[in-house]
Amino acid sequence: MMKSSGPLFCMMVLSTLIHTVSDVSAQDSLDAPFWKSVFSDNHVLDIRIDVSREAWDGMQPSRERDQRNENRYSYSRAKITIDGQPFEDAGLRFKGNSSFRGSGPRLKKPFKIDLNRFTKGQKLHGRTKLNLSNSFLDPSFMKEKLGYELYRAAGLPTPGVGWANVTLNLGGVAEPIPLGIYVLVEQVDRRFLANNLGKDSKDSLLMKPEVEDLYYIDDDPNSYHSYNIKSGEENIEQLRAFASLLKLIENGSETAFEREIGERMDLKQFAGYLAATSILANLDSFVGMPHNYYLVMDKADGRMRILPWDVNEAFGTFTMFGGAETLARWDIDRPWVGRRQLLERLFRTEDFPKLYRAALAELMQQAFTEELIFGRIAEFKKVLSSYVAKSDKIFWLNGETLRHKPAEHLDGFLMGIEGDSEGFNQAVGRKILSIKPFVSRRIQSIETQLSGESDGSALGRRK
Repeated sequence: MMKSSGPLFCMMVLSTLIHTVSDVSAQDSLDAPFWKSVFSDNHVLDIRIDVSREAWDGMQPSRERDQRNENRYSYSRAKITIDGQPFEDAGLRFKGNSSFRGSGPRLKKPFKIDLNRFTKGQKLHGRTKLNLSNSFLDPSFMKEKLGYELYRAAGLPTPGVGWANVTLNLGGVAEPIPLGIYVLVEQVDRRFLANNLGKDSKDSLLMKPEVEDLYYIDDDPNSYHSYNIKSGEENIEQLRAFASLLKLIENGSETAFEREIGERMDLKQFAGYLAATSILANLDSFVGMPHNYYLVMDKADGRMRILPWDVNEAFGTFTMFGGAETLARWDIDRPWVGRRQLLERLFRTEDFPKLYRAALAELMQQAFTEELIFGRIAEFKKVLSSYVAKSDKIFWLNGETLRHKPAEHLDGFLMGIEGDSEGFNQAVGRKILSIKPFVSRRIQSIETQLSGESDGSALGRRK
């Protein structure tokens, strides 16, 4: 079971995203080979979405929902066929923030599929939900898989990541619409917690906060619904423990904080999260925006753990706080932006900065090297090249008319990996480094910072 970082994983672990623990159920064991084929062996799922035009229109976010930022997307009914297996009357909705907005009028939007939404008991090898990322700023379709692998190497439970080739049959449109490759990401839920943390953690308090900073409200466990509880809200003791932790962070004396924080949080695991986030310059996360993370108040030992989520803007892609070159040189000694009470207090303690530095140095030696990362890119390139070459059109609806234009996907695919002569990704509408140039420059910067030869670049909100 993965409770803390311990020794960081080598390349063999990086290539294995199916997590086997001794307490996995018999049914999980039967389903595991299929998900291993998807998440580890790079079997690309074939997914066909059949949805009526009325249902598609009903999925569009309304202005009212956008303004409240609540229940932004609604499920509609659709037929989903996966590798030839039909799932009638399944749930389909959009997902994402910038990935949805960035798709504009294009039909290739990020989706969440819930096979069990309207027809109870429908599952694909034990799973009911699938997350499909449209990879709108990553024409290589590799950043999420590579990013989660680094977090995994840092000792964190991470979702399995694979790919799906998606076709849309939209009511009123005569021909099937090939949307092309999507990044497929495992759902974080009770099952995920059991498989990654152990059966005693299955019913833990699981939250996905969208708050400016972790803040204490009061001692009433019913006051914390603003932390976007996903499961375990019936666990009053975990809610009380969460409130008590926030109270310690916000109001505890320096002595009390340093004495008690290790009993309330898994500090090795948190140090690993910060180390991987720093290396990846993943600012669209807890350390930047902050969002795209889960918090777990673990029933097994009562400690809080953080889980990464939605790492599509890792590798220096999120430029709100600094340009591409600045992100590649980001200061490793302040791996956050703005005010973060928890991080500021942790880095004032004697022991946590050492944990963080050790995790970062070990990742740089064992996981974030050109040999390992470039090797994984070469493997993924073999899998994806033929699919990307076939995705030769971008589709969108103009009123009632389907439009399309050449996508030049293969050129964009290679551009997303290699970059132009200066290392930039000219296939997207944001000035960012492509994966290989970012990796090379980030390695050079971190190595010189660790050796004391140079200082990193500070980040701040850009005007």
